[in-house]
Amino acid sequence: MMYIAWDPILIGVSWLVAFFAAFVALDSAGKIRLANSRASLFWRFAGGVTLGTGIWSMHFIGMLAMRMPVMMSYDPELTLTSFGISLVAATLAINTAVSGGSLSLPRLLLATVILSAGIVSMHYVGMSALLAHSAIRWNMPVVLLSGVISLIASGTGLRLAFHFRHQHKGVVKKRIIAAGVLGAAVCAMHYTGMAAADFHSGAHAISAGIGEMRLSVWVSATTLLLLGIMLIISHIDSHNRAHQLTENLRQLNNQLEIQARYDGLTGLANRHQMDLMLLDDLRQADENNRPFALIFLNLDRFRSINDTWGHFVGDALLINVVKLIKARLHPAMTLARMGGDEFVISGPDCDEAQMSALCTMLVSDIAQPFYLSGHALNISLSAGISLYPEHGLTLHELKLKADMALFNARNEGRNGWTVYRPGM
Repeated sequence: MMYIAWDPILIGVSWLVAFFAAFVALDSAGKIRLANSRASLFWRFAGGVTLGTGIWSMHFIGMLAMRMPVMMSYDPELTLTSFGISLVAATLAINTAVSGGSLSLPRLLLATVILSAGIVSMHYVGMSALLAHSAIRWNMPVVLLSGVISLIASGTGLRLAFHFRHQHKGVVKKRIIAAGVLGAAVCAMHYTGMAAADFHSGAHAISAGIGEMRLSVWVSATTLLLLGIMLIISHIDSHNRAHQLTENLRQLNNQLEIQARYDGLTGLANRHQMDLMLLDDLRQADENNRPFALIFLNLDRFRSINDTWGHFVGDALLINVVKLIKARLHPAMTLARMGGDEFVISGPDCDEAQMSALCTMLVSDIAQPFYLSGHALNISLSAGISLYPEHGLTLHELKLKADMALFNARNEGRNGWTVYRPGM
């Protein structure tokens, strides 16, 4: 029996490779549920390729950690075959495990068998690639034990890969712990499989193969390059996803703010927003000693049209009325919808003559028929005007006086306007 020593540094490196590969694979699996169909397909294969490459690299680095008193080299065809087995098995297993909304026991068992069979096959094909002045005899109970460990490691890893698809809080810490456990389990399977091999001196000649130094450099460089690329891609994806989420939240907040401040049908400021704007207009009028006017508007007979022809026609009528009113306003004026058929006009720097002229035009315009959905719709407009500072110094006073003027205009037959006068 040949004496064998082990390099503790390479053993540690093999575990680190398995750890990083497991971490990147778990990270890739976690992105599948969040990605669109094309990106999801990429992360499915990325996770499989990363895990397969990591397991294969750990295996060969672990073999390089074995020191024997004979020269060793590796058959390139069998080496590449073992690599292909690891890639295919890991990719198929991860795709089997993470496809679907839930991980059923039959699907978990199928994925576990695929990955475990791939790991065991990769290991022993890789061992057969070893070319040395020695013959290998296998301890079958230990070989079976390595297969059992592979089953446990595979099932645990795939279960964690699916589980972390739905994790958010503390997911990085959990993935680090899971990757450490999974890496240790894969290493346990590998070194158990190595322990199953008894090397005896023989007369086998060394065939032309890949030397230890060349293989160690090639495996290390390939693995580090792949894991580095995957980590960079994952980081970029996470950054882009966070940026997109932030942008979506910003747009959602803007939409909610618009809904809270503006009327959904007409796009006009609603009652709450108009009160804020009126307070600001009134403050500026007070600071600059400038006039300010407030108009309350009401559409006569609108409710009967809405009840007769339906809300669709009523909404279309409101939109057309708003367009007509806005066309008559000066740039400094603001139109708001208080609800139903009630509107308000804010008129900074406007006096009674300007407001009277505006109301005259609006009453005349709205008295014309509106032709909508094959119907000739006839409504009229009633308006009440209050002025700052003549009719009040506060917004409450001005709104009260404008409402009283509107009430007076409606009592006098509608289809007209009135400026507030004491005694109304």
